[in-house]
Amino acid sequence: MIKSIKYSDLSPSETERLQHHIDTEFGHVPFVQAHVWAQPDWSIIKYEEDNTATFYNVVLREIALDGQNVKAAGINNVITPEAYRGKGYATTLLKATEGKLFDEWGCDCGVLLCADALVPFYSRLNWYKVDAILYYDQPAGKQLYDSNVMLLTPPGCSRLSPKEIDLNGLPW
Repeated sequence: MIKSIKYSDLSPSETERLQHHIDTEFGHVPFVQAHVWAQPDWSIIKYEEDNTATFYNVVLREIALDGQNVKAAGINNVITPEAYRGKGYATTLLKATEGKLFDEWGCDCGVLLCADALVPFYSRLNWYKVDAILYYDQPAGKQLYDSNVMLLTPPGCSRLSPKEIDLNGLPW
């Protein structure tokens, strides 16, 4: 079963469970520890027998691509707990909910900040890497992101090729 839940509507126990998975997966990463992150607007969760089999969070925001504002769905924390890995659950979840980004939420693109090892995975799901300078906010001011940026455009639309992206807020 797949559920899309407003992050603010998650029960305290569900929020704690998702945060536990996030901390397990990314809590040891120095870059993650050193930054302030945006609170998600939505959590997309696939359940197996009432257990979280895979999930991701979404931040909806106006961002700037080469100075032009567009509505983006920022994807973060795509996580499959270890007991459920290797079953294609993340692929299934991302494919099954792709339309939500564009049809329901009216986004112009999806954006994710991606580790090198995951670029091939997302590429198989129609995400594509862009060579863009990406800025994001932190309490001390604008910061430059120096890793992979991937975009997803609606089916049938041309790929975007920005040279500069500003997240207009905290990273996700």
